[in-house]
Amino acid sequence: MSFKKDLNNIHDKSYKDLFSTNDAFLSFINTFIQGDWVDKLEKDKLILVDKSYILSDYEELESDIVYNATIGEQNIIFYVLLELQSSVDHSMPIRLLMYMVELWREILRNSEKKEIKRKSYRLPAIVPIVLYNGTKKWTCARSFKDIINESQLFGDNILDFKYILVDVNRYSKEYLYEFKNIAAAIFLLDQDINAMEFLERLKNIVINFNNLTSEEKLLLKGWIKNTTNSNEIYDMNKLVEDIFNENKKEGVEIMVSNASNIFGKLKSDGIKEGKEEGKEEGKKEGKTELLITLLKKRFNGLSDYYTDKIRSLPEGVIDKIATDIFDLETVEDIKKYL
Repeated sequence: MSFKKDLNNIHDKSYKDLFSTNDAFLSFINTFIQGDWVDKLEKDKLILVDKSYILSDYEELESDIVYNATIGEQNIIFYVLLELQSSVDHSMPIRLLMYMVELWREILRNSEKKEIKRKSYRLPAIVPIVLYNGTKKWTCARSFKDIINESQLFGDNILDFKYILVDVNRYSKEYLYEFKNIAAAIFLLDQDINAMEFLERLKNIVINFNNLTSEEKLLLKGWIKNTTNSNEIYDMNKLVEDIFNENKKEGVEIMVSNASNIFGKLKSDGIKEGKEEGKEEGKKEGKTELLITLLKKRFNGLSDYYTDKIRSLPEGVIDKIATDIFDLETVEDIKKYL
């Protein structure tokens, strides 16, 4: 069993929980995004917009994380839209465009028509950001014009924007260690690493990230709880709790060393068990496929319903059907074994 959970919806929810706090979101922006506007953002002028947007075709698309920000004394609004993806999505520019249009539509619906017609009226800027933690290289188009047919012919006469890509696995651990904030800590633990490296990084975070607040430590512990597995041999949640509660550097190092030894043994045992399990699984799979072939010949074909059901049966039941195969008069007789 992997020490990390399958991170699809879990990954999205964990980032949403994390970046729903102004401090964590601002540390993310300051650490991973460059721009003149970044330095002008203030924590107390960030407002989380928690809603979804309905497109004209009635398809509901969740906007993930949207922040309304004012900059300086001017009533300038930035909607920072964050799309969370764990795999490459080549429709991303289209999806982002739809989100942005719906954001502007909502603003226009809530604005007076006479205000919209004024020369001074301005729509708020929208900064689209894609946060990606997959292991494959991000190959999706970054600029919207790149998915427009023959876009080079039309220059500035067609719509264009470029989203910001934040690729979790692109940053070196040395770079992330420099910042010592909650966003860097999460990226360090979210990268594609094994259990021993995870524990080593966790140790360094607990010992060296001294500026983390009590709230941020709770967020970090919640992140680990949501994204890692536990079993009867090791309890990751208890281990993390003990590590955070340990006041001495030496105590943290001992805990991590002991836990690493456990993970190392689990990995070694898993390889041995995996080989034996692989042999048994291969044997069962061979029996199953042979049975399906025989049933197809006997009944001149077999629907996907039956093949899927048969592949999920234990080996003993497979053997039983094979023994009784000549007693089966119709394909419906298979149901009594399912």
